[in-house]
Amino acid sequence: MTKRENPQVRDLNLVRTFREVRASSGSTTTELVRATGLSRPSINSLVSELTDLGWVVAVEPVPNGQGGRPPQRFRFHAEIGRILGIDIGVHRISAVLTDLAGTVLAGHELAVEPTAAPAQRLDRLDEVVEAALAGAGATPEAVWSVAAAVTGPVDAQGRTSMVSPLPGWAEVDLVGHLGRRFTCPVQVENDVKVALLAEHEWGVVSGARDVVYILAGLRTGAAALVNGRLVRGHGGAAGEIGALPAVRWLTALEDLQHVPGMPGSLRESERSAWTFRQARQGNAEAREAVWRYARDLATGAAAVVLTLDPEIVVLGGGSTPWADLWGAEFGAMLSKSVVRMPQVKVSSLGPDHVARGAVRLAMADVESTFYAERLLPAERPHA
Repeated sequence: MTKRENPQVRDLNLVRTFREVRASSGSTTTELVRATGLSRPSINSLVSELTDLGWVVAVEPVPNGQGGRPPQRFRFHAEIGRILGIDIGVHRISAVLTDLAGTVLAGHELAVEPTAAPAQRLDRLDEVVEAALAGAGATPEAVWSVAAAVTGPVDAQGRTSMVSPLPGWAEVDLVGHLGRRFTCPVQVENDVKVALLAEHEWGVVSGARDVVYILAGLRTGAAALVNGRLVRGHGGAAGEIGALPAVRWLTALEDLQHVPGMPGSLRESERSAWTFRQARQGNAEAREAVWRYARDLATGAAAVVLTLDPEIVVLGGGSTPWADLWGAEFGAMLSKSVVRMPQVKVSSLGPDHVARGAVRLAMADVESTFYAERLLPAERPHA
C-alpha cells in the first residue's frame, strides 16, 4: 500500500478483487484489471495480498500449443475449509459436505421412521453426519460452518417451538446437539426456505430478485425472496400458508394417496409416486387425482403470489419429476386467480436440494464473517 492510499479504499478493492476471483474458475491479471477497472500494478499487489491471506492460489499454467508461456491464473482457495449442510425430514435425514465454494465432496442419507422419537432421530442424524465426513476423509475440525434444515417454522434460537410434524421435536435443542460435535458456528432454518436458497444459487432462478418457491412433495409449503432477501417474518413463520385450511394445502396430498386400486401395502411415502405412474399410463382416476392436486397447490400459491407479486414461481420437491403431468393444470389455475401471472419454472435440482440449501446458508455465514466489507485471514472460525 502506498503512503497516499486510503486504508478503507484498499480494503474495498481487496474484497472487490477477491469476489472477482471467487466468481470464476481462474482469473488472469488482465481479466481482473478489466473487471475491476484497477491498474495492473494495483491488481498485482492485491492478488499478492490475497495469496498471503490464504484466499487465493495460483493455477498451474496449461500450455496452449501456440508457443510462449500462458498467462498466470488465480483461483479461490476453496479447499481450505469444509461446509456441512443437513436435511432433517420426516422420512429421511441427509447431509452433504462441500468445500467453501459449495462444491459437493461427499454426502449420505438414511431413512427414518416418521414416528421416531427425538433421541432416535438424533442418533440417525449422528450416523449420517459421521458418514458424510468419512466420505470426504474430513474431521469435525475441518468444518467452518454447519447449517441444518428442519420441517416447520424455526425461531431465532433454532427451535421449531411453534409447530412441527416431527414427534417431540419442539423440545430439541438442535444447535446444542450439533455444537457438541462441531466448534464452528451452527445454524438451523426451515427446510422450504433453504430449498429456495439452493434454487437461487444453483438452480433455475439464479439471479432473480423476487421469487416464490412452492414445495410440492410429501409436504406442501412456501418460501419467498423479496428483492433478493429471504423472507423469514418476525418469528420465522413466514410462508406457512398451509396452516390456513381455505388454501387446501393441508389436504392436497390426499388427492394422490387415496386413488381406487392403490395397493394397501404401500407406505405413505410411496403412494404419490404410484398415482403419478398410473396417471402416466392413462389411468383416468389417477389423472383426475393429479389434476385436483395441481389445483389445490395453485390455490395456496395464488395467495402468496397475490401478496408478493413475484417475478417467478418455482416448483420444487418430490412431485416435480412428474410435473409434466400437473404443471400445466397448476399454471392454468394460478393464472385464473392472480392479477399478474408470474413465470412458472420447475426446479432443476435433485433430491439433495434441501441439504444443499443448508450449505448455501452456511456459506453465507462464512461470507459475512470473512469477506463482507473487509477481508480477514483464512483461518477456521470458532463458535
